[in-house]
Amino acid sequence: MYVAEKRREIVDGGMELLVDPAKVRKCLSDDRHSLQRIKTWIEELMSAVIHVQTSKLDITGHILDHVEKSPMTRRDPLSGGDRHLWRVRLGKPLIDLLKRDLNLHYDPAPIARLEHGISQAVARHILTHSKPPSGGWTIDGLIYTVAGDLSTQNMRNARRRLRGDAVGLAIIGVWIEGDRARRVSQWPDGVSQRPGPVPQRPDGVP
Repeated sequence: MYVAEKRREIVDGGMELLVDPAKVRKCLSDDRHSLQRIKTWIEELMSAVIHVQTSKLDITGHILDHVEKSPMTRRDPLSGGDRHLWRVRLGKPLIDLLKRDLNLHYDPAPIARLEHGISQAVARHILTHSKPPSGGWTIDGLIYTVAGDLSTQNMRNARRRLRGDAVGLAIIGVWIEGDRARRVSQWPDGVSQRPGPVPQRPDGVP
């Protein structure tokens, strides 16, 4: 969604995005994950079924409905030929959730570059809070929020992984100190953080 070049709404409430797969690869990592690996992740996303039931919403469906090759192309500097863009169809449950959720606008690349999944989950959770708790969050509380009940060993591993990603988290604006985490606008030692939130493309797509 962040690198989408265009979007159009579908009559059933879904949405279709025009996406350059090369930009997706660049956003995910500096090493550029292979296209085959990304296609595997796409297949896993398409196979996931989500069910949302609230007083105002009751829907079951997919995060992604399909991804197809677009007739539109971009010049491929590696091969000297052209590469096709993708048409990515977002599922209606996802769109319904986005319409009701807090709109966040930030570059996902620094989070994708964190080494551990627990660190990525914690970073995304903290970035959803416009008003952090006084004194920040406890490390164990964050881990429980994003991962649920863990065994003693798994909890130790999660703490170790979070601290191992401390530098990457600080770049995003999440400072790990002792048994607590807090959101900061810059590194406590005075090193400026990366530029603030960047509006996502296309306009209006959170």
